[in-house]
Amino acid sequence: MFALRYYGLALFVALTACTGKDSDSTANSATDVLTIATPADADALIPQLVQSTQGKQATDMLFDYLAQPASTLETVGDAGFKPSLASGWTWSTDSLSIAFSIDPNARWHDGRPVRAADVKFSYALYVDPVIASPHASSFQGIDSVSVRDSLTAIVWWNQRNPEQFYQVATGLAIVPEHLLTNERRATLAQSTYAQHPVGSGRYRFEQWTRDRQLILTADTTNFRGRPTFKRVVWIVSADPTAASLSVLSGQADVLESVRGDAFVNARNSSKVRTVEYGSLDYAFMVLNTTRTVGSNRRLFGDRAMRVALTAALNRPAMVSNALDSLGAVALGPFTRSATGVDTAMRQIAYDTAAAGHTLDSLGWTINASDKLRKKDGKALRFELLVPTSSATRQKFGVLIQAQLASIGVTVDLAPLEQGMFVSRLEKGDFDAALNMWRTDPSPVAGLRQVWASPHGQGIGANYGRYSNKSFDAIVDSAAIEFSATKRQALFRSAYQLIVDDAAGVWLYEPRNFAAINARIEPTGMRAHAWWADLAHWTVTSARVANAPASTKP
Repeated sequence: MFALRYYGLALFVALTACTGKDSDSTANSATDVLTIATPADADALIPQLVQSTQGKQATDMLFDYLAQPASTLETVGDAGFKPSLASGWTWSTDSLSIAFSIDPNARWHDGRPVRAADVKFSYALYVDPVIASPHASSFQGIDSVSVRDSLTAIVWWNQRNPEQFYQVATGLAIVPEHLLTNERRATLAQSTYAQHPVGSGRYRFEQWTRDRQLILTADTTNFRGRPTFKRVVWIVSADPTAASLSVLSGQADVLESVRGDAFVNARNSSKVRTVEYGSLDYAFMVLNTTRTVGSNRRLFGDRAMRVALTAALNRPAMVSNALDSLGAVALGPFTRSATGVDTAMRQIAYDTAAAGHTLDSLGWTINASDKLRKKDGKALRFELLVPTSSATRQKFGVLIQAQLASIGVTVDLAPLEQGMFVSRLEKGDFDAALNMWRTDPSPVAGLRQVWASPHGQGIGANYGRYSNKSFDAIVDSAAIEFSATKRQALFRSAYQLIVDDAAGVWLYEPRNFAAINARIEPTGMRAHAWWADLAHWTVTSARVANAPASTKP
């Protein structure tokens, strides 16, 4: 998920201020600070509340998980997982519980030891309906978390499933009970802790100036060792051109995604390397299925309307226009690397004639005088939210507007800065929006969080309030299926059902290229989190060095 103009001198001043060195100390300041140009600010710094990629980047460095997955991102079983906050774990004989041993050397950044009670407390925050964490569905099937002793936390399941270990080891970020237990959960996002978080991760919180910059500093006494950089600084630049220029000029070190001219310029520069890493991202037009659009009750709650809009859009042409070779047409709410994906699966074909016939049958006929589709005298018109932080989605917005206009449908583009864009999605205050989602390596978690039917007080990240009980049932069956063959078949069924149902308009799946200063040697850039091993990135003594035009970590 997802304000500043081009920083120029201001960005350089921010960097030198962070390092505490003058502008002539180039080599030292370059080694001390890693600067990330980012299109949007973090939405939150408490893991249970985070939904944005930027917030996830920061909280992954501030807080610890029980274990880290293998580079293959395997989600079944515990093979390949490495200890993190937990030094080890033991399965019960019936596989309905796992006892995690907390590393006795682990400390919160205020010096207090990390304890098993913190694990129990953290889980309770995730599933508390008052907090309504967007990640609550990721813990479905867990019965409870108990404490055996000060360093042993036990997670209990009500039913076995293939992803039990992954579900808790990499999904449960541990927060300090002693600092949060007295905070009101209904207002946790506004708490003092939310502005100055304390974790146990490789980096400590230093400063957060909303919509400008976020600074973390190395925890030099961390039980897993000190990281390479003394500081990591996110500089917010909502202008994509300005962000790419800041990296090309050496004022920033990392831009996680470059497209178009910025990609060409980065590839041709000796100061920057372009690094391709895997993609778990997909972009789509989310349709608010419960929204009254104009005078039309639940306009997008009608499957026929959603299918017609999908059929009216030439998605391959849009991808070619906006991304050239750096993307592919999205197949659904998943990427091509997901479990059970059949790249030849049935899609809603581009067919403007069929789209027109469907709209006619729904009563939305072409008015002879203005060529607009109308019903009971009202035009078929809706507002489309587009984040200004994404140049690609802005291009798609214009293309969607033009293509739907050709069949008599009016689209009003509403460009919004990222914070307002996310706020309106969360409130359900929109007709349609161009969203991007970085899905979970687990197909179960990825589908449940964004597409499972809303229930209780939480919607997860299902901003369109899409609901299909048959889809939910298939995903639930896949979640507990141990046979790999049957599991894949169930996922194929779930994917086909949601594509046929046109839950959203699937737009594109990008190829991810990061632009990184040539002095930096990145390692472990993974599809789900390119920053996963950032603490181990290395640097050369020179700020700028010659580098290959393109590399893969």
